[in-house]
Amino acid sequence: MFLRKLVVIVLPLGLLLLLALLLPLLSSLSVFFGSLLLGAALGVALGLLLPLAGATRLREPFAHLLWIPAALVLLVLLYQYLASLGVSWPLLRLLATLDSRLITVESAFAAYMITFSVRTGRGI
Repeated sequence: MFLRKLVVIVLPLGLLLLLALLLPLLSSLSVFFGSLLLGAALGVALGLLLPLAGATRLREPFAHLLWIPAALVLLVLLYQYLASLGVSWPLLRLLATLDSRLITVESAFAAYMITFSVRTGRGI
């Protein structure tokens, strides 16, 4: 019982330490890819935080549908990357941004949804 409590206490701190160590490495990449990888690591870490710590055993029958909004967010990220290279489509100009905070949040949401879908549903 003590070991399980110790895992619940130590694992979130270990994930936080891992992300803190990855941050300087990812910031040395370009603005787009550094933010993209940081958001993906953040989303996966948040998606696996509770199950790895043993704090929940969730089985959601419709979680496999989260791949649909995740795919849409990934398409938006693809367009933002193409817009950074100079490709521009008039209808999608509102989505084009190089704000690293927004790219980090979008990729974190996509990674979290994919992780949650694979973990609790039938997967992708």
